[in-house]
Amino acid sequence: MRPINKFSYFTPWLLVFTLLWLVIFCTGFSNPQELAAKNWPLILIGVLGAFIGNVTAIGGGIVFIPVMMFVYKVDPLSALKLAFVTQAVGMSSGASGWLRRGEVPLSLLKWTLPTLILGTMISTFLFHPQPMLIKRLFGPIAFAAGLLTLVTLDRKGGIDRLPESARMPLLFISLVGGMITGWVAIGEGEIVAAFCMLAYGLNANQSIGLGVVLLSINSLLLAVIHIVFYGGIPWELAAFTILGVLWGGRLGPYLSQWASLRTTKKVFAVIALLDGLVVSLQAAYVIFLN
Repeated sequence: MRPINKFSYFTPWLLVFTLLWLVIFCTGFSNPQELAAKNWPLILIGVLGAFIGNVTAIGGGIVFIPVMMFVYKVDPLSALKLAFVTQAVGMSSGASGWLRRGEVPLSLLKWTLPTLILGTMISTFLFHPQPMLIKRLFGPIAFAAGLLTLVTLDRKGGIDRLPESARMPLLFISLVGGMITGWVAIGEGEIVAAFCMLAYGLNANQSIGLGVVLLSINSLLLAVIHIVFYGGIPWELAAFTILGVLWGGRLGPYLSQWASLRTTKKVFAVIALLDGLVVSLQAAYVIFLN
């Protein structure tokens, strides 16, 4: 068993990035005080989403997209774009924690990144996400992610390295995960982590660490693509979720140093199941009306 490195939650970079955020926020918006008074609760939503995303590898989109659609009345495509730019920060913050703990099997990146990128390109450029597609897919994917979290709840895993026979299946799983994430912002991390745990018994923390790193890379790629090629990101909302995930992203790997987080993961699984059910029913209702 490889040694696990302990790390502190706070790092000077958190303070540096927070100050940078403050400068950009104060200079980039015409009325920052009014905006802050209206949207500050999104900072807490960002912390929650990042915590969930980095302790389970589900991704903060499991929180951001439903909140944006049902509470802030944002259209599904804009909510998806917000999830991408927010996860790019939050999952990267969490990924740095898992990497510092030494629990990311870096050797597996060469078997996951190529098809992850391919899947992302397919779902972004060939089958561009549309509002109804997002609604139809998000519910079932969220529900499946909740079930996978419950199924893997007690899986600790007994091996630290996947066998050679896992490479081809891992390529395919990463391809599917990349496509799904391009449509609903979640999927890559949880699918890969669950596959490694259930199919081959890979250590749970290493599986989740790998999933978090992959979703971080996926979110960064998708954020850049949508900023450069498509636009339409609701920055007046994303600014606050980004600040929240900056501080919440490291909570998952940090707290898991001392606790199994079994109860917490059960709560998150219930959230994912409820999200999936609510969004699926709402999508079915819209289809019925049309």
